[in-house]
Amino acid sequence: MGLLTCFKTPAQGFAKSLNNQRSYPLLGLIALVFSLLSSPQGFANAPLQSSENVSNAKAALTYRLAVLAYRDKPSTHKRWQPLVDYLNQKFYPVSFQLEVLHLAELETAVQQHQVDFVLTQPAHYVLLTYQSGLTSPLASLINLEGDFATDRFGGVIFTRHDRDDLVTLEDIKGQRIAAAATSSLGAYEMQAYELLKHGVRLPGQATLIETGQPQSLALEAVLSGQADVGFVRTGVLEGLVKKGKLDMGQLKLINAQRLPDFPFVTSTALYPEWPFAAMPHVDKEVARQVAAALLSIPSMGDLARSMNIAGFNIAGDYRTIDALMRELRLAPFDKETFTLRDFVDMWFTELLIGLGVFVFWVMATLFFMVQRQRLLSQERNRLEVALNQVRLLNQAVDQSPEAIVITDSEGHINYMNPMFLDMTGYSETEMLGKNPRVLQSGLTPVEQYEAMWAILKEGKVWRGELSNRRKDGSVYPAQAIISPVKNAMGKVTHYLGIQRDLTERKRREKRIEELLYQDEVTQVANRNKLIETLDKCLQANNTYPVKGCLVLINITRFKFINQLHGMEVGDGVLCAVAQRLSIVYGSRGLVARLAADHFAIFCENRVEKSKVDEWIEQMGQLAATALEPRLEVGRKRFMLEACFGVGAFRQAEGQLPIDAINQVFNQAGMALRAARQPNAIRLQIYNAQMMAEQLEKHHLQSELAHAIKDQQLRLFVQPQVSQGQELVGLECLVRWQHPEKGLLPPGHFITLAEESDLIVSLGEWVMEQACAILAQVQKIQPNIRVAVNISPKHFRQAYFNAQCLGYLAAAGANPKGLMIEITESLFVDDLDEVIAKMTELKKHGIRFSIDDFGTGYSSLSYLQHLPVDELKIDRAFILGMERYGLEGSLVSSIYAMAQQMQLEVVAEGIENTTQWQRLARFDQLQLQGFLFAKPQFYPDWLKTWQSTINV
Repeated sequence: MGLLTCFKTPAQGFAKSLNNQRSYPLLGLIALVFSLLSSPQGFANAPLQSSENVSNAKAALTYRLAVLAYRDKPSTHKRWQPLVDYLNQKFYPVSFQLEVLHLAELETAVQQHQVDFVLTQPAHYVLLTYQSGLTSPLASLINLEGDFATDRFGGVIFTRHDRDDLVTLEDIKGQRIAAAATSSLGAYEMQAYELLKHGVRLPGQATLIETGQPQSLALEAVLSGQADVGFVRTGVLEGLVKKGKLDMGQLKLINAQRLPDFPFVTSTALYPEWPFAAMPHVDKEVARQVAAALLSIPSMGDLARSMNIAGFNIAGDYRTIDALMRELRLAPFDKETFTLRDFVDMWFTELLIGLGVFVFWVMATLFFMVQRQRLLSQERNRLEVALNQVRLLNQAVDQSPEAIVITDSEGHINYMNPMFLDMTGYSETEMLGKNPRVLQSGLTPVEQYEAMWAILKEGKVWRGELSNRRKDGSVYPAQAIISPVKNAMGKVTHYLGIQRDLTERKRREKRIEELLYQDEVTQVANRNKLIETLDKCLQANNTYPVKGCLVLINITRFKFINQLHGMEVGDGVLCAVAQRLSIVYGSRGLVARLAADHFAIFCENRVEKSKVDEWIEQMGQLAATALEPRLEVGRKRFMLEACFGVGAFRQAEGQLPIDAINQVFNQAGMALRAARQPNAIRLQIYNAQMMAEQLEKHHLQSELAHAIKDQQLRLFVQPQVSQGQELVGLECLVRWQHPEKGLLPPGHFITLAEESDLIVSLGEWVMEQACAILAQVQKIQPNIRVAVNISPKHFRQAYFNAQCLGYLAAAGANPKGLMIEITESLFVDDLDEVIAKMTELKKHGIRFSIDDFGTGYSSLSYLQHLPVDELKIDRAFILGMERYGLEGSLVSSIYAMAQQMQLEVVAEGIENTTQWQRLARFDQLQLQGFLFAKPQFYPDWLKTWQSTINV
């Protein structure tokens, strides 16, 4: 809208300086300050016109102030209406009208001169300046960030605190970036410019995720793992921390800087806040007085606070925004051609200086050419240097590790460097004048070539990957850059192509893929691939309530195979298992190896709800069937035993994918543990009862921990006698006096203790009590021994030997009376360490017994190295005598072997006279069982025994 001539003033020179401020912001700023200071009113209360002019302007002129709405229009209108009310009051009767416009609407209004003043974001202001010739800014906004006022702002780049791979700006290349919008200066463009200065160009060298407003959505994307890096405007993170919505310990700022007089951490340079500018048709005197009115707004007054700002300041230097947009190739610089007039406008002073220097240089050159002939020689030398540079450039192209080819505008090859010939296998004569399409392998989609030529015809550079074929027929992937070459008239005359062979890089990427997602031993999938497959299953459009099932497999006693036959045979067994499972499941499931002897199969559901239970059981049975036949590895045959746990894969409404994945692993794991229980069915499918039992087991473990501390344990003893029924020893047995369930035998809680570290605490209590009993019994009969069963986990504790000797010393017991019973499972791992600990205790007189001999995993060769004193024949062999006879039960063999090795032998589990009579032939055999005495609470047994001795 035009202005009446009554507003024009003689300040034409000032107006001209304002128009030139885009090129010389400092000169414009000086002119503005000088003009304001020379006004009689100064900055405060500067009237728009004299009272005489007011009377002549009763037509009530209306100036339209356009404000950019980067959010909804109602809230924007509410925020800036106080500014319009202020201007209306300041310049009455001339009125100002607020126009809240979105980005496209504002550009249209400015182009059509439908507004007079503009308040917009800096990048948009630069765009409007080039499109519609906006004036230099009258003032810059002073924003209010919490309790801080600033007329500058910057951009922040952040990631999660645990991303040790993201430290510098260069590390962001190839990452996923979350930002509110690519059109946002503070939430994207500033960061993109900072990355560009460090060699990272967006969006080409990273993946962009536009989250939309508010900017906190970018923060959520990073914290949730949807993005690796986030962009926000300065002050956003501090604001969220102040509101209690963010813990800065969760984040790591990249390229963080603390700049003087700026309250927030920034990752970029600082840029001026929103500018307030006038349209070119607005009278310069009017614009000056509006600028004075804006600058006179109290920084912390009610008016400023009503708009959530701290007032306005003298216009900042927006050339930095101009440079940013140019480097990022943002509109209007994305298609702009740099004209001579632009060059002159920008470098006018420098051109004058350069012209003067040039004239001086020419005159001086002519003078010296006339005076001295040697200057001709110098010029010839300069030409020689130039020629050398051309030769150097030619050598660089010829020796370039990249394949370089130049064609004419029709695509006929004019030049190719040696690397191009080496890469393709053709000779120069074979390719000269040919079209590069002879290299096409047919594997690159036609659409890609069409898109390439569409870009090249626009005069732009194309980048991408091509699948080419060498002369020998082999196919290779190539990274290509094709650029049009234009003449002085801007016409494309040639095309420059640069190619790099990606064969090695692709091979490395494939190897990395194998390391990430493939088990190195069996070549099947690993845990990472399995979890990724589960996640993809949840993301697929699968409407079945049960998405699939997970089968977990544990090969029983696999460590024993490694110990006896070596790692090479063990790996062969694993490969054979993986091969069998892969064949049986085929395309129905993904086979993965999770750990040494643990496998998993995931099968995606394709059956209806009514048949899903039958399908889940069928998928589990496939694994059991696959491992039933014998395996043959290295001419050795193995009959494997395995346990199988199956869980249904579901996702409840609102449940996160990671929670659903953890849930199916937990449920299948519970089923697998149930299958591993003694006498259990090898294939178990998870059900609700297992969860209840698991909770009950967890509750009982918690109670057991309290029982050990609250002295609820009771120590029972069972006598060991000779063939003549003379007492030779006691075995210590623990019971739990439960406050509600009464006296519990070991079978109710020992297994629970072994599944956790409670077995160590329990063993320590039993050992301490046994040493006290030993001391007490030795005072009555020194030759009686006391046997204590020690779990492998307790024995492997580093402090076990010192603790054991400490208990003996504290009780005052003779170590020779202590018999430590160990199971054969102790020898599976770290045999040398076990022998060393046993040998040290043997030096103090402590003796060792192998409990349940013959039922474990050990080899008889172990006995030649172990410092043991006794073997205990398991009750299973005693019961075997009734079925197979004495010789068939192996009792005779064990006794004979022990006699040969000078070891004592104890037969346990003797419950009737028949069993005793069959063992009567073994004179040195010691006996233990219900036939002679049941386990008894130690104080009660001691009282009975003492009475027997006294009699």
